[in-house]
Amino acid sequence: MITAEVKPLPVSTKKEDQDLLYRELELQMQRLGHLVPFREELNWGNEIGTVEIGSETIITKLKKAAAKSDGVLLLYAKLTKGTVYQHIIMHPNVEGFYLPFRFEEPFFITVKNKKIWIGSSIRLAEELNWLEITMQNHDEQEVVECWRALKELCELSMEYNSPIILKKLG
Repeated sequence: MITAEVKPLPVSTKKEDQDLLYRELELQMQRLGHLVPFREELNWGNEIGTVEIGSETIITKLKKAAAKSDGVLLLYAKLTKGTVYQHIIMHPNVEGFYLPFRFEEPFFITVKNKKIWIGSSIRLAEELNWLEITMQNHDEQEVVECWRALKELCELSMEYNSPIILKKLG
């Protein structure tokens, strides 16, 4: 089961702590032009809530539905990044983060030899909205519920200027 928490990132913002995840994110946000909002506007103190998204299988089915909606096969979309659904398809959506800042493509950073995916909750929300007609006609209710859960998470992230932290349980 994949759950998502809308809450502060699990990092220390104090320079003396030398938190590697925070420093890598800080560099990426600077490159993307979001350094000041990242430091000063991001929710660093309040837990907002937790939402269950579904299983990895359900997330894969959502990715397939997005690829089909875009007229490509999921494998093709992943290999070539040839899709408008970059955040739904390229981000694993079973772990990693979404930040409430706009950027077009998800990316990853490496901290202590671990790849950590970062996406934009603003852009993910847009992509999920583009899938609305597809979801209205989708046969599997679990996939539709996963889509709804992700939409709810994006709304919370944007309303509270807070990260989404994805976790795989079990």
